[in-house]
Amino acid sequence: MAEMTVKTHNGVSKPRYRPTWAEIDLNAIEHNFRQVKKLVGKDVNIMVVVKANAYGHGIVEVSTVLEKLGADYLGVATTDEAVRLREHGLKTPILVLGSVLPSEIRIAMEKDVTLTLCSDELMDAVKKEADETGLKLKVHVKVDTGMGRIGVWHEEALDFLKKASREKSLVLEGVYTHFSSAGRDDFFTNYQIEAFEKLLVEAEKNWIKIPLRHAANSIATVDFKRSHLNLVRPGLIIYGMYPKHTFPKLIKLKNALSLKTKIVYIKDTPPGRSISYGRTFITQKHTRIATLPIGYADGYERNLSNKAEVLVRGHRAPVVGKVTMDQTMIDITNVRGARIGDEVVLIGKQGFEEIRTEKLARLAGTIAYEVVCSISNRVPRVYKP
Repeated sequence: MAEMTVKTHNGVSKPRYRPTWAEIDLNAIEHNFRQVKKLVGKDVNIMVVVKANAYGHGIVEVSTVLEKLGADYLGVATTDEAVRLREHGLKTPILVLGSVLPSEIRIAMEKDVTLTLCSDELMDAVKKEADETGLKLKVHVKVDTGMGRIGVWHEEALDFLKKASREKSLVLEGVYTHFSSAGRDDFFTNYQIEAFEKLLVEAEKNWIKIPLRHAANSIATVDFKRSHLNLVRPGLIIYGMYPKHTFPKLIKLKNALSLKTKIVYIKDTPPGRSISYGRTFITQKHTRIATLPIGYADGYERNLSNKAEVLVRGHRAPVVGKVTMDQTMIDITNVRGARIGDEVVLIGKQGFEEIRTEKLARLAGTIAYEVVCSISNRVPRVYKP
């Protein structure tokens, strides 16, 4: 196949030989960030969650745009993600949302990375590193109000906050919690909000100063204004996906990611022939089958077999047979003039049609987060500035 040249977001040209790619619209990221800012108001800070390679969109490229837009904080899952951003020159404050090991403390101090704190063991380890380096560590205390993952149980959190506020090796910058069921259980989400609010009141009564207080993920940012406090943590909505079907009426987003490939082979297939592994699709009539160079190793879910559609020449074409590791077959019988080299859209728009990530997620029996996070590194990202 002839070499194709694409430009990345910073104008650098790179050769791309494989005709499968993800297109990232950075203007859509900007639009969605401004929509969130408009929604929460000027008095609420925004921590954009860019973990998992910015949900598959490219952590460095997306974070660079967000820094220019004035994002107050970036949220990552691991210390490695935070260090990578620092090594690419990002200056915005960064919070590691996951729990870390003592071995990660020193690099966090050196790179000005904020860590999540929710155990006495980690607090003791920070004190030891501070004694050796003379550095302090910025932390946000994680409080568990019902997620049941990491965090100090909310009933025990006041004593923990008292201890953290007295520790000279720490800069207690924030306290936060996370909702387990904001999209499906309003009663329990309000219970979590109330438990967290009660803790904040008790902290104030005990003269514990905590500048940043946050709880709201994407769903709560839109649906639970009470949970905004003074910082929200949107993720999915920044990338233009709706975590609830009612949200398009509440906030107007632009989908930032498109997944595309090209037809590499076409076979005229008579009736009675089986397509792909397991013979799950048998042609009932003369059928034109096109092969696409994309499969589950690229993140196109196997569960989409015989369920999903793609766009070819502005028309919908069904996926037929099992999605394989590197190749997927589609029925182009009704797509007039389709030929090898035609662009195929698996996520995104073509003509008047659109394949949305949320729809693919429902077909695959999963969530939109997983669909975009699963797009593997062997799929090149091409950035539209």
